[in-house]
Amino acid sequence: MTRQFKKSVLGWWNRWPRSPFVRRPEPWTLRRALRAAAAGVGLLTLGLLGLGVAGALSTGALGRVWNLRSELLPIEVQDRRGAPLGVIDHCREGNAVNAVPCRESLSVPLTGVSEAFLLAYVAKEDVRFFSHSGVDLGRLPRAVLSGAGGSTITMQLLKNSVLAGHFDYDTDRRGPLLTVTRKATEFVLAPLVTWRYGRREVLAMSVNSLPWIGIGQRKGVYDASRAVFGVEPADLTLAQSAFLVGLLPAPGRYLVQEDTPPETATARFRWMRAQQLVTLNILRSHGLISDGAYAQAAATPVQPRLWRAEYAGSGADLRVVAAARNPEYANEPEPVWAMQELVRRELRRAGVDPKRVGRVVLTIDGQAQAALTQRVQGEGATGPRAAGVAEGAAVVDVRGGGIVALASSTGGSLSSDPGRQWAASALRPVASTVKPLLYSLAFGDGVTQLTAFRDGATSYAGQAIRNNSGEFLNRAVTVREANARSLNTVAVQVGTPREKALRRTLEALGYRADAGNTSSVSLGTYRAAPLDVAAAYASFANGGTRCEPHLLAEVYDRAGRPLSLPRPDCAPLWDEVVAYETFDLLTGAVSSNAGHVKFLRPTTWQRLSGRAMPLGAKSGTTDDVNDTWCAAVTPQYAMAVWIGDPDGRQSVPVNLYRDQAACREVGLLRDLPHDRTSVPVPPGITTVGGVAVPLPGLNPRNPTPPAP
Repeated sequence: MTRQFKKSVLGWWNRWPRSPFVRRPEPWTLRRALRAAAAGVGLLTLGLLGLGVAGALSTGALGRVWNLRSELLPIEVQDRRGAPLGVIDHCREGNAVNAVPCRESLSVPLTGVSEAFLLAYVAKEDVRFFSHSGVDLGRLPRAVLSGAGGSTITMQLLKNSVLAGHFDYDTDRRGPLLTVTRKATEFVLAPLVTWRYGRREVLAMSVNSLPWIGIGQRKGVYDASRAVFGVEPADLTLAQSAFLVGLLPAPGRYLVQEDTPPETATARFRWMRAQQLVTLNILRSHGLISDGAYAQAAATPVQPRLWRAEYAGSGADLRVVAAARNPEYANEPEPVWAMQELVRRELRRAGVDPKRVGRVVLTIDGQAQAALTQRVQGEGATGPRAAGVAEGAAVVDVRGGGIVALASSTGGSLSSDPGRQWAASALRPVASTVKPLLYSLAFGDGVTQLTAFRDGATSYAGQAIRNNSGEFLNRAVTVREANARSLNTVAVQVGTPREKALRRTLEALGYRADAGNTSSVSLGTYRAAPLDVAAAYASFANGGTRCEPHLLAEVYDRAGRPLSLPRPDCAPLWDEVVAYETFDLLTGAVSSNAGHVKFLRPTTWQRLSGRAMPLGAKSGTTDDVNDTWCAAVTPQYAMAVWIGDPDGRQSVPVNLYRDQAACREVGLLRDLPHDRTSVPVPPGITTVGGVAVPLPGLNPRNPTPPAP
């Protein structure tokens, strides 16, 4: 391009009139800066709203917020006599990705909570709660930047319920984007919650779902006040209320162990004391309590149940000198805690949405449950359990299969997981508890209790069979004696020609084959949970009918209307003559001098008190001694106990199986109240030398086992 051409072009450009849309940058003024800031806030608000709407839609929170009150109300649980057993949360229902563990919570109205607690909670957590619509714009930026707190009571309620497990709360995920997204979602949903329920109802829902996670897996003001101070929420004092509210930022600090160093425990309690005083100061600064009320509360030496604190001084000079765990503290979960997942599962199997349920009546007997829990989760009948040794026990009613008691040794949150509820999930080799089932099968095939077999060298598939004693009697023994002595040789002789039928029967009972065990099925290689074993033994006292074990007796919706449940699933397993003969076989194992469980015979006191009803039992121990069992039956109840390593890696301590620890546990059956003290003798049964056998010429036949 030539110089002359450039000159002409530039001259033409300079003569072109200036466009009103093309201007040079103007200098910043205060007015212009304010307008830009307002525009930026508007864009940020629109972006926050968009992010919040997206978060609400992606988590399904909109629908759950609309039904939040129903979702937070737990299911009230009663035992068969109407006594309360606790409550069941809806924490996982309808939200598969929710990672929040279920916790007990009993809802109480605001009138059931002390005014001191409500004042302390609102003043410290959200002092402007009654003047905003769920979002406090003055606190929101700090909450977003810090990622801490719910900024308002309403937003905290959302964080602890419908949004828990989705973003950065109650998950292993962290990051500023997750925090901002959660806050934005709370920002969108909080006004909706306030409009839907009103502030008073929001406050009630909030105090009933506060996450005191560290305090025995409890939540809500009712459980916290009971667990921490042993009082009703209506009776909380100002000092106690300030202490509880002060725990909310970090409730896990409340927990202390026996081995916590003294200086660490003392420092932790001093922190809780400082938080209590902070809460009291906030109340005083807002004029919600007088100086006199502050001084009295601050001078009160608070003593939580878990702790043993030493104070010095008095009045304003009251200070913590030392603190440690209270050695006498005990706070076991409610009985239903360990069964909540099983109840929910059974509701779904019955076609009932747990969210519709307001109250359930279980087949559980509260007194029996308490007694069994004390045995299983305590020291048991023979002393404390070794590390790695678990125990599961189940008691069922022979008439209908209702579960009377169910307990597992892990307790607490572990046993609320169905995978840790050993009584219902520990699929372990059943060992010699299978023998009465084998003999029942044989009784329907021409064998009786008095049929004799030789106790001598026996083999199965090339494997030499030995007895637990390591010796043979080298003589003929009856089936009755063989069962009492638990002779493996006789069991294999009876079972080998009937192995196919035995497998079919066990599978119908819910037992599972162990493909890795090539020993005889007659020796208990199949696996089952104590609950299934108890249900199988119940058939011997129920005329040969086996009923599926279940927990639900009655179910009511939130309006108190009864919901229909399917009838108990019962099917004939044995001929009634066979069932009675096997029941007599089991009682003979207890009364026989050759048996291993003579300690189960009724004591003089039990005879005098009318508790000497018939009881039959059979013990069992696997070859590797990783499992020891006992199954028992009375005219009204059947019970099975398993003790062992759930992973099958270590042997049961010698004292447990030598002392027949599992069978000592079933002695509980004699302590249960019985309204059925004998099993009806069916037609076709006679006695020979005190032994029940079929009438001569009668050949009872068992029905075909039901399909598994």
